[in-house]
Amino acid sequence: MAVNTTRPRKAATAKTAANDTTETAQVTTELENASTEATTTEATEAGPKAPDAAPLEPPTVHETPAPPAAPGYASPTDVIPDDLAEVILDDATKQPPTDTDAVFLRVTPYGSTLICTVRLIERTFLGPHRNPVERLLQPKGAHVSESVAARIRERLVAQAATTDTEK
Repeated sequence: MAVNTTRPRKAATAKTAANDTTETAQVTTELENASTEATTTEATEAGPKAPDAAPLEPPTVHETPAPPAAPGYASPTDVIPDDLAEVILDDATKQPPTDTDAVFLRVTPYGSTLICTVRLIERTFLGPHRNPVERLLQPKGAHVSESVAARIRERLVAQAATTDTEK
């Protein structure tokens, strides 16, 4: 594994460098001659030319698709999903409350918190066989916001109006 450590002579490297400079000079003159010939042929062929292919038709513009419809499900933040509840009842009497205004009373005269005075349950029918289920809507003494109380009160009034028209 002997490594060859001989160096080239200085005279030989000087000769190769001189040959390289003459070769590069010849190449540059050839390139200059080719570029002048190209410019003269371009000037003579400047007239209109026939296209190689037929012209393209304009692109078709498609209408944008309609946005998807809003989802038809109730979000988990809804306190009372309208599509599940059937009848709101007072748990003590198993009848709808007679006085809908007395179901919720204000905790303080000017406060926004209301208190539920009766235990409210709702009778619903769930599942593919519409099994009857009673679930707790508001316990007695529950502190609720005005928006939740208003929503329950609206449903109680609508429920009372439908039972009055049925009679």
